[in-house]
Amino acid sequence: MATHVFADMMHHLYQAFDLFEKGDKRRAVLRNGNFSYHQSFFGKTRNTPDDEKAESGDGDGDGDIFDSGYDDIIKKIDPKQVFDHYKRRAIFFKYEQLYNALMRIPVFSHLDNKKVAERYIRSALPPIVVLDIYNTLEPDDESHFYYHIHCFLTSEHCPFELDDARPIYKSVQKYLRELISHLQFSTEANLGSIKNFISNIKLDRGQSNASIKQKINLCRAEHKENMIPREDVSAHEHNLDIIERAYLSLNLLLVFERETSAVNPLSRNYRYTVTNGINYNSSYGILCRYLYSSGYDETLIHDITLAFFKEAIWPITINIKDREFYYIQLLKRIVFSANTEYSWHHSIFLDMSSYLNHTVHSDVLKPYAKLSNIIYFLCHNKLNEAYLLLNDIDFKNLPFGYLPSAFAIIKLALKIKIKRNTIRNKTLLSLINGAMVNQSITPDHIALTKGEIEGPVVSCANNMIIMRAIKTYNCMIIKINAPDEAEPFDIYPQAIYGLLDEIECALDKLNRLLKETDENIQSEELSELILQNQILTARELSENLIGFLDNCTLHNCLTSLNILIHYLRYPKEPMVNIVMFAGTTDRSQHVREKICKALQLAIKKAC
Repeated sequence: MATHVFADMMHHLYQAFDLFEKGDKRRAVLRNGNFSYHQSFFGKTRNTPDDEKAESGDGDGDGDIFDSGYDDIIKKIDPKQVFDHYKRRAIFFKYEQLYNALMRIPVFSHLDNKKVAERYIRSALPPIVVLDIYNTLEPDDESHFYYHIHCFLTSEHCPFELDDARPIYKSVQKYLRELISHLQFSTEANLGSIKNFISNIKLDRGQSNASIKQKINLCRAEHKENMIPREDVSAHEHNLDIIERAYLSLNLLLVFERETSAVNPLSRNYRYTVTNGINYNSSYGILCRYLYSSGYDETLIHDITLAFFKEAIWPITINIKDREFYYIQLLKRIVFSANTEYSWHHSIFLDMSSYLNHTVHSDVLKPYAKLSNIIYFLCHNKLNEAYLLLNDIDFKNLPFGYLPSAFAIIKLALKIKIKRNTIRNKTLLSLINGAMVNQSITPDHIALTKGEIEGPVVSCANNMIIMRAIKTYNCMIIKINAPDEAEPFDIYPQAIYGLLDEIECALDKLNRLLKETDENIQSEELSELILQNQILTARELSENLIGFLDNCTLHNCLTSLNILIHYLRYPKEPMVNIVMFAGTTDRSQHVREKICKALQLAIKKAC
């Protein structure tokens, strides 16, 4: 199952810090493709003892097993809160947005994705890590997690020149041995278990933090047997604390090296920054401003990603002709733009496919030709043919850029269109993750009333991604049906519609009931009438009315009705009762709140 790559990176970072305890249920998230679980893992925050108790797992529901993973990492890297809690969480948010921005840039290269990713990693990760160490560590704070990383990166043991091929693991061994020799242990101290473990450090095989602590604790226990003089015991313990901090910090650096092979450029970047500081007008300085300035300035991302792209990707980029680039950008506009003012005739997609399949670099551009073929099938309402073509696409090998998101959105939408009644829980997860990362950020302008964005339907991340995908697909369907057709449709057959039919039917019944009652009827009396007159079926009263989304009971849908209309109602789709209950006026909000309360009471009474 495909997972969300940035979330996976953060989970592995959490694991590298050894923050999972034995038997920790949250470890399963590492193998879970559900983005809502990832969001729960990193999204919660603990501010007060009461909050912590509420989120500790004592409540009901699967979400209660999750804590804020970011908070735990923050305690490791910034225990003295050089940056306050909210600032730190904002920095993690900016990391994710920067990652997404890089993934959205199309890469035209004969290199495979793994090689492209390696180039990005060696270019982007070192300055990001350097800035965090440089901005967080107080140089004289020897107890800080970053302290020995700082000392190692600036030491003679750490390679930093471009042609310096010394293995990092051997450099770490030398640093730790030198540290031990400088600490002046008592001659009676037996450090054999630590020294032997240091000798066993390998590049391709990691050591667990628990094992490191175990070896150091053996040395703590042995000082009694070795008859270390009482006056030396305190110094002995202090020295072992220093070794433990250094070993654990550099063990994480070794994980970084195994995953990225980027400690050399990390050291080079760090030495330069320590010596010269930060020029805030350079691309490096812009990165610092983006990450550590207050607020979120998306305009800075363009300059940052351009710098990383030029350094990492430009040297391996093939030349794309103007016509090829125009087609690639046009396909992006057709799929993702919410503007339905312009439309395109089906013939242009045949032209695109033919041209992109027979150009000089057709091996690189064929995925874009496939997208034009799929859209051509959609133009002619050949949904099964389009779906079969999508099934033949290897998502893992699609080039960087918007294509993974475009294919995932169309496939997700077609699955809902063709196989809506067979969709089961979690079957859309891999498409959800693909849909969300590689598309541009576009704000949705929706008139809302207070509390709608906190409703159970909307607060589920998976729901929002699916609903946005449906909206994107339907907008695309409008754009690929030329207006000069002999018999234009109000609703094109390729479109996704009817998603709100059950809600419309239930609201029609409630609307009739309201017309028969006094306008000032209270929720308590209304709930009695709903049950006595059997206005709603058991399903309408308490079950999920939109099968492929979570938490879509009638009550929950009413709490976020304006949002559901925006994403799930196809233009010109008649939804008389839904529209009647929707809106942002005080009256419409009051009516919805009254009905919601009545539904809650009716459910309790029916149980």
